[in-house]
Amino acid sequence: MEKDLAGLLSEIDQIRKDMGKVVQEFDPELTIYPGWMIKEMIAHITAWEIVIHKAIQTYLAGDPPYFLQEQDFDIFNEEAVNYRSSWTMDQVLDEWKNVREELKKTIQKLQESDLHVEMVLPWGSERTVAELIEIIGEHEGEHMEDALKISS
Repeated sequence: MEKDLAGLLSEIDQIRKDMGKVVQEFDPELTIYPGWMIKEMIAHITAWEIVIHKAIQTYLAGDPPYFLQEQDFDIFNEEAVNYRSSWTMDQVLDEWKNVREELKKTIQKLQESDLHVEMVLPWGSERTVAELIEIIGEHEGEHMEDALKISS
């Protein structure tokens, strides 16, 4: 069943709420991935939400698609985490929250008809605007599941 704008926003809100509990309850020193603890995982999620935000802003402006300068995801991820490596956990969490709020404001500018439009994504593939929004929740959800597996 196709989701409307409210349903998509509700989905990403729920995943964020669930991830917030994980962040609060887990030992911040717990290694989630080699070299990544909670802070790095959150920094990574935020970096990708910045990319998706830019893509939606570009779409709304009617501009040509926004593309990542670095198409190698491993390099992009490493650079995103390294950029925030000197930040405190509170700084990383503040950015995580602020980026999501700004992203949601931009998503709310979309019309229901926009959701079915195919767009070129920052990494070159094509999906609908709705699918791009779904990626936000799927991405965070995947990392949350990985964290939950590690902790159990």
